[in-house]
Amino acid sequence: MAKNRKAEKPNILAVEGKDECNFFTALIEHMHLANIQIEDMGGKEKFRSEFPLLAQSEKFYDIVKNIGFVRDAEEKEATAAFQSICGILNAYKLPVPQEPNALIGQDGRKVAIFIMPNNKDSGMLEDLCIESRKADPVWYCVEAFVKCYNPLIEKDKYNISKAKMAAFLSTRVPIVNSLGIAAQDHVWDFDNPCFNSVKDFLTNLFG
Repeated sequence: MAKNRKAEKPNILAVEGKDECNFFTALIEHMHLANIQIEDMGGKEKFRSEFPLLAQSEKFYDIVKNIGFVRDAEEKEATAAFQSICGILNAYKLPVPQEPNALIGQDGRKVAIFIMPNNKDSGMLEDLCIESRKADPVWYCVEAFVKCYNPLIEKDKYNISKAKMAAFLSTRVPIVNSLGIAAQDHVWDFDNPCFNSVKDFLTNLFG
């Protein structure tokens, strides 16, 4: 059953899933930004089917002034994910940025797209969060653990970034079972320079 989507705030941030929703809720609160509606698209493959439900909702074009999209690059470079989002924007006659993290304004509305982890390389939000805690002594243990079992497992569809994330979160007291909950529990260092680009993205779009 399709999710009932409705624009309720002038600022929309469309993200991949629940983890990202929880992460950005915590980051936006840390940055003291306000009046932002975070929309969980239900997975990277669902942007194309779910965002139209929001764009077609009553008064969307009257209410919404600024729209941000955040997607993981995954195993490809950022270009593929960026172009996928641009296709959606074109279909709904919304401003289309020329490149990731570039802000475009048109008819009083601003749009920008951020592709994790850094708008160019393959990877995901997990990589950015991991980078923020690389100085933690426990990362030596995490790397040693992954190196130990890596030759023993099936590599098909294995995600080493998610594996390292799970290993690290298992060291928290109490144990944290997801990246997004970890963000809300202040596990990630939002003041680490690795988050500067995504914070600039949010400030430029919604600040």
